[in-house]
Amino acid sequence: MFAVSRALNGAGGVSEESREHILRAARELGYIPNRAAQELRRASRDTVAVITASTANSYYLEMMAGIQQALRPSDWTVVVGDVAVDGSYDPRLEDRMIQRLIESRIAGVISTLTLKPENTRLLSIWDIPVVFVDSSPPPSARDFPSVTTDNYGASLVVGAHLAEHRFQDWLLLIYPPTWSTRFDRERGLRDSARTHGAELVVLESENDAEAGYRTLRDHLDRLGRLPDVLIAGNNPLLLGAMKLAKDRGAVIPDSMALVGYDEFPWSALVDPPLTLLNERSAEIGRRAAETLAEIIEGQARPERRGGSKAPVYLPRHQQQVPAGLVVRRSCGCGSVTVSQARPDDDATPPVEMTLR
Repeated sequence: MFAVSRALNGAGGVSEESREHILRAARELGYIPNRAAQELRRASRDTVAVITASTANSYYLEMMAGIQQALRPSDWTVVVGDVAVDGSYDPRLEDRMIQRLIESRIAGVISTLTLKPENTRLLSIWDIPVVFVDSSPPPSARDFPSVTTDNYGASLVVGAHLAEHRFQDWLLLIYPPTWSTRFDRERGLRDSARTHGAELVVLESENDAEAGYRTLRDHLDRLGRLPDVLIAGNNPLLLGAMKLAKDRGAVIPDSMALVGYDEFPWSALVDPPLTLLNERSAEIGRRAAETLAEIIEGQARPERRGGSKAPVYLPRHQQQVPAGLVVRRSCGCGSVTVSQARPDDDATPPVEMTLR
């Protein structure tokens, strides 16, 4: 028992192997080594946590604005924790954060990352609801709420627009599969390239601007030429790509067209203005917060009657927000009118395109 106590409290005198074994067993049992946690289910909780995965991505700024706007009337406190500082995901940091959130009597969690199954299970043990935004729940928790983008359909629209320009050589600079949006974005572009007879090269980078710069630089050095179009998987990678283009004197869109995912407020102010997929992250944040608030409030009613406080998840708690492709000059469009692009799959709703 002495070794167990020291391991659970982070004290010395326990080997790392023994500590890991004890902590793993404790997590499987749902044990939280904090006296405050003993009062967790009876405590009044008024704080919501948002788990992000690299706050360097401006996507999260708009999303947080939507969350704050939705929760302002409730007077709840919103705290933010990042499990991918500088774009590097840290699974141990995720574990520590989940434990701290439980210890602090958190009311609910909005997660931008697909949490580890054991952490999702741990939150469930303590009746803490989770809403996933722009990411998928783990396979073991498919009924959990989520507010996402139809990334596959959106990528089909991006591809259709590239095909209008008759680009044949596409390069996708994309982040690791730790971020679940990677899969549908890549899949949609692969299918679109196949449909339109283009060649798509997928280049994986760590999820930050500097890594994107280095990864793209090394690839282009090996290739010896620029692609027709570079597609940046998110804002940090877009920033790295733009810096490399500037350093090499590549003129966009004359030397290489550039398209990215995730609209941001100053994207129309750079030269040239950027063609980006607008995921409406503020709307995603607003819907996620409203969904979480509804679930938390639903927990209070049976608790007052002495019933279960377990969160109730309904099919309508899984939502998709439509995206829009904002067409500007970085893709090669000028002052001409751009027609609405429709994916070949009729089951996929069209995505609005505007020229600015």
